[in-house]
Amino acid sequence: PPPPAAMSEKQELKDVDESLYSRQLYVYGADAQRRMQQTSVLLVGVQGLGVEIAKNIILSGVKSVGILDNEPVKISDLGSQFYLKPEDVGKPRAECAIGQLSELNKYVDVHHVPVKSGCQLPYLDTSVLQKYNLVVLTGKTIKEQVFVNNLCRKLGIKFIAADVHGLLGSLFCDLISLEVADPNGEREKRGLISKVTNAEKAIVCTANDKRHDLQDGDFVSFTEVKGMTEINSIKPVQIKSKKGTEFEIDLDTSKFGKHTGDGYFEQVKMPKKFEFKPLAEQIKRPSFASMWGQGSEKECHCLRQALSAFRESAGKFPDPTQEADVKAVVEEAVKIGKATEFPAGKDEFKGLEIDEKMKARLATIATTASAQITPMTATIGGIVGQEIIKACMAKFTPVSQFFYYDASSALPDGAKPGPERAPTSSRYDDYVAVFGKQVQEKLQDMKMFLIGSGAIGCEMLKNWAMMGLSTGKKGKITITDMDTIEKSNLSRQFLFRPKDIGHMKAKVASAAARVMNPDLDIQTDAIRVGKETENVYDDGFWNALDGATTALDNVQARFYVDQRCVEFQKPMVDSGTLGTKGNTQVVVPFLTESYGEGARDQAEEGIPVCTLKSFPHKIEHTIQWARDKFEGWFANGPSEAKSYIEKKDYLTELAADQSSQVGNLETLNELLVTSKPKDFADCVKWARLKFEVLYHNDIIQLLTVYPADKTDEKGVPFWSGTKRRPEPLKFDSKRNQDFDFIVAAANLYASVFGIAKCTDDKAILQTLEKVVVPKFVPDETLKIAANDEEAKNQEKEAKMEGVDEKIQKLTDSLPEPSALKELKINAAKFEKDDPTNFHIDFITACSNLRAMNYRIKMESKHQTKFIAGKIIPAIATTTAMVTGMVCLEWYKIIQELPIEKYRNSYCNLALPLFTESEPYPPLKKEIKLAGEKKGETLSFSSWETIDIKMGSVSMKDFLKYWYKTYGFKVSSLGYGVTNLYMSAQKSMKHVRAMLKQPLAEVAASRSGTELPKAADYIKLTVVCDNPDADENASDAEQKLEFPPIRFFFK
Repeated sequence: PPPPAAMSEKQELKDVDESLYSRQLYVYGADAQRRMQQTSVLLVGVQGLGVEIAKNIILSGVKSVGILDNEPVKISDLGSQFYLKPEDVGKPRAECAIGQLSELNKYVDVHHVPVKSGCQLPYLDTSVLQKYNLVVLTGKTIKEQVFVNNLCRKLGIKFIAADVHGLLGSLFCDLISLEVADPNGEREKRGLISKVTNAEKAIVCTANDKRHDLQDGDFVSFTEVKGMTEINSIKPVQIKSKKGTEFEIDLDTSKFGKHTGDGYFEQVKMPKKFEFKPLAEQIKRPSFASMWGQGSEKECHCLRQALSAFRESAGKFPDPTQEADVKAVVEEAVKIGKATEFPAGKDEFKGLEIDEKMKARLATIATTASAQITPMTATIGGIVGQEIIKACMAKFTPVSQFFYYDASSALPDGAKPGPERAPTSSRYDDYVAVFGKQVQEKLQDMKMFLIGSGAIGCEMLKNWAMMGLSTGKKGKITITDMDTIEKSNLSRQFLFRPKDIGHMKAKVASAAARVMNPDLDIQTDAIRVGKETENVYDDGFWNALDGATTALDNVQARFYVDQRCVEFQKPMVDSGTLGTKGNTQVVVPFLTESYGEGARDQAEEGIPVCTLKSFPHKIEHTIQWARDKFEGWFANGPSEAKSYIEKKDYLTELAADQSSQVGNLETLNELLVTSKPKDFADCVKWARLKFEVLYHNDIIQLLTVYPADKTDEKGVPFWSGTKRRPEPLKFDSKRNQDFDFIVAAANLYASVFGIAKCTDDKAILQTLEKVVVPKFVPDETLKIAANDEEAKNQEKEAKMEGVDEKIQKLTDSLPEPSALKELKINAAKFEKDDPTNFHIDFITACSNLRAMNYRIKMESKHQTKFIAGKIIPAIATTTAMVTGMVCLEWYKIIQELPIEKYRNSYCNLALPLFTESEPYPPLKKEIKLAGEKKGETLSFSSWETIDIKMGSVSMKDFLKYWYKTYGFKVSSLGYGVTNLYMSAQKSMKHVRAMLKQPLAEVAASRSGTELPKAADYIKLTVVCDNPDADENASDAEQKLEFPPIRFFFK
């Protein structure tokens, strides 16, 4: 049967702006995006939390957002509400924020909802509510929340309530009833099977010991199963995992045919329905989505009610300077705990006894409850924003029904109310209420390095502007990012606007952050952070820093920044996102492991060459194959042709690399001799002949070498398992894939030669009719490798047979470069986000045609772009959440809290899953010393260095000092990547001469660099012989590696 056709881009992305929402479409999908674009949300309250929520859902693309908040702006609001200015104090909050919120997304109707007089509550009634699909309350008491929730239920309107009280975040969801088609957002699992048993509950085994990655309760269907063909037509069946390579299916196969081989299982996602209870019931008998690693949701539930009760009775939150207020709130929480029915087993409920330790923790939180600080509003705003989006698009698993985020670890144990938390009529009053004046002053004087100003970088700068980081006399933020702004950035990098497209990210982001807080001191760079820029970000730069924050999208850059932080003993906080998943890691000198010790991302699994060339069985294989064709035909090949024309010694250089010589000469002959086009018609002809070779001739040849009935020595059919027997395609200009291939390939080929593009279907069809396609006769003697090992052997044999003659013939056929001076060759550079350049059009058509050959399910242009472009899916909500968590860790670093206070976090907003854990301490090594330090043990981690202050001494004197002090002879001494000394070479004349020279001068001359001007030391590496190693020890065991040496030469 033919493979399922891919949905056309026009169908898939109907009514969706792909260029704007590109990255989030890979998380939500177009259907969910369309549902979101039909949803109207009413948001009540735009303090710090409210504006975060508004920003996230407006960027995501809901239909409309009504903003209702008539409360006057307070000076402390400027510490978390990033769209307020000092001159707004006293004005209604909603009116001040509405203009800038409206600029975030032209497709979203953002409007001010005026306060309506005569309502039972002063902010809304039925006439207001019925215009919206979902209502979100922030900053309201529980009594008010219950009233509005009941009103929404009567009208069938979904309801969410959320708040930030200092270091406590809370969320309640009542979506009434919600059926979701996709509970987790993960791509469906698919795998080859090797066996299906005939049994009442059949066992399915995967092929090649590949893990199935299914979970109990998942559903699967089957395709292409041989023998037991009945299983191919059944409805999806539920599975129970037996082990990693086996699962049981809820299906009686005892009367089915016997499985004779092959077949695939495919996961099928089944709709899941969630039912919700009203707040009035849930407050008394709650259900929770927990934060793994905290375990305080019950106590937080009680505290949230106690805070609301205190606010209702006293008309305010607890005063952060008054212990009596805090004590009253905690006592009320204890009473509420006893009266609330918490789950205690199956159908069992009981009250909660809050112990003294937890009372102290609640007192710490209650002390901060009057404040809204950006680290908390960003974190909770991201989580709440995602819950709103789930309700809008009926996708992912919603919070059921309460969620609490306890960030009390950001303060020392026993933190109490006091005068250091008193307000001073400053925009930072809420931060002082939480952390005290001294911590706020330290934060304002920080020197921070931010690497990256994309989605995470924008959110981080906004957070820091609100916090006042680097606004003091000594403070400074240095930010670097080499990228320019693209339209697809605008859906999550909220400091950018359409007018900024094409401008440098760091510069625009910094300017936008300064609007939020003019006191920010920011230096912007467009420099890559790496070895090549250590002359810019030198020792002096790193020594002056207080820390580094990464906002990067690749692991290699993270490793480099981490290595520099370790070298200069600076803290670093890292974060990353992948769709709904987000993580943070805190790195503190001497206290935690470094990023390099703790983060080991798995290497990307490559695709075997023979799989790509002859035996694809996944769409990823055909897409990579198409991407290789693009690079070969339109990028690498033309680049070689350009070099041939412009470089005098090109052929000489090519001859030095015999592995690619023949291939490059063949490419040059095609481009400059046999297939050099005169006009666009020639490009169409070239494309048509390429089609014939790829999708017809090559397939015929493969089937000639490996006919349908071929078996191995054991009688196993060759075309089995992952080897799918292909079928040749007959060109059909009426078939979309065929014609799309011709149009894209011809236009790309025309671009190489500077020939004008053509999208006139009629003209292209007329040209196609004139193309004469030569008859193909397969080569009966040709060999095609069945695996990579065979391919290597065939390559060796091919090199021995007439290569020299072939090279000479190809070289002789080339025209002289001087005859081609007028020819302007343009090599393509792959760009996935330009819809007019035919790059993704070509890769999609090229890949899908090959998928048709091999009966693989085709992919849409949108999904092909995702795979070929290696796009990292991204959404605003996850980004906001992780940056809030990062900022909480910086407060801990400033306060020099113990390791048990720090948190590494991992969250998946789709599930929802929230976890946090204490970071690991650094790995320690030990060396038992000799010499003058005999009897001592040197215990060190990656953070330690050995400082040696000897001044301008010779290398020989240094080596003598080392042996005398530590008792080990130096076997090698290094400076960066340069070897300064090896004991095995000490008798050599040049080494003896160097030993007499000043060590610092030897380091400079040998490395070819100048000595650092911003520091009075150089960094050396010392390796010594291990006298305790026996003759059977490994090379590593025979050496002792010491911590890095800081040798002070001044």
